[in-house]
Amino acid sequence: MTLESRRPGRPKERILDRDRIAEAALAQIRSAGLSGMTMRALARRLKVSPSALYNHVPSRAAVLALLQERFAAGIDTSGFGSEPLREALSRWAWSYLTRLRERPELVPLIVAVPLAHTPYTSLVYQRVVAGFSAAHWPDESIIASLSVLETFIFGAALDSPTPEGVYEPRDPERSPLLARASAAFAATAAERGLPPGDLLFEIGLDALLTGMHQLWGATRRTRG
Repeated sequence: MTLESRRPGRPKERILDRDRIAEAALAQIRSAGLSGMTMRALARRLKVSPSALYNHVPSRAAVLALLQERFAAGIDTSGFGSEPLREALSRWAWSYLTRLRERPELVPLIVAVPLAHTPYTSLVYQRVVAGFSAAHWPDESIIASLSVLETFIFGAALDSPTPEGVYEPRDPERSPLLARASAAFAATAAERGLPPGDLLFEIGLDALLTGMHQLWGATRRTRG
């Protein structure tokens, strides 16, 4: 029996890198949920030993922070400091929703990972907070407003797979008001050229921004 010859030294291609780890971690969260994303399960998915995995990331918390940072890097905060607050928030919210529609499994992760573990994500939130502050919203309103918007975005992202016509009754004759309302909404979405989910998000976001402005922005403090 002969043995195949092997070149000395390390292989040219690394078996593991942070990109592969991140993609495998996302796949593990999709299949087993956030609680199922353990280092042992991640190592099995990557077909490596846990010790090999620890050579690249020190802990489960570090893996989750890696995913959070990569997610945050795709959120558009360019409007803060260059556009009125309402337009900047709308740009940020739509960008956030688009990212979450691609990775809805990350909603529990975003809630769970502390900002103290994610310096880039912290910077993203600082930009948003600075936008509120520059518009002279009261300090006590800023985190509340940000959290309300995030909660709405999370819900919209998780609701995205809902099929069209979900509110249409089986028997329109027995539920004429529901049938009429459902048909009117579908007609409005078609007239606007928007998918129903986008129209719902547009309406809801506009209502939130208008309401929060009336509650906080309309009573802005003058800073000397």
